[in-house]
Amino acid sequence: MGWLDDCRDKCRRIKFVAEKLVWDEKANHVGSLKATSQLLDQNYAAIPGLYFKGIYSPKPLTGDVYSFALMATQARDHHRVFMLEVYPTHVVSHRGKTEWLKGPHVHLGDERLEQITRAIHGNLDTQSVNRWIERFRRHVKVHNNGDLRLTHPLSDTLFG
Repeated sequence: MGWLDDCRDKCRRIKFVAEKLVWDEKANHVGSLKATSQLLDQNYAAIPGLYFKGIYSPKPLTGDVYSFALMATQARDHHRVFMLEVYPTHVVSHRGKTEWLKGPHVHLGDERLEQITRAIHGNLDTQSVNRWIERFRRHVKVHNNGDLRLTHPLSDTLFG
C-alpha cells in the first residue's frame, strides 16, 4: 500500500478529539496561533502517531489564513495526511512544481512522500470559519467528544 492509500485509510477511520484545544502563540510567527490535539479511535483509545493541528495566521493586508490538518508521526518526522487551507480567494495560496492555486485548497498526503493538491470551489467564504471546520471534520471523520471539540482561535471571543 502506498502513502496516498495510507492517508485515505487514515481519513476514513472515525476519530474523536482527545483534549480541549488551546490556541497558543506559534513560536516563530508573530501573531500566529497554533493548537494540537491527540486523536482517539472508536473505543476512545489514543491513536498512536495521529493528531490534529490547527494554525491561524492574521494577515492584515490580504486576509486571515487558517489551516486544519490531520498529521502523522513516523519516528521523528511529522507528515501531513490531510490539510484544508483557507485563504482569501484572491491570494496565491499554493505554489507547486507545476501549479499555482489561489484561495482555499486541500492537500492529501505530504510533498516529501506523495501528495495531491486540489483547489476548493464552493460558496464558503473565509468569514465562516465554523463551516470550514465542519468541512474538514467531514473529510477526515473527526468527531467532537462532548465538550472537547475542534474550534478556531476566535470561537471563545467576543467575535467568535
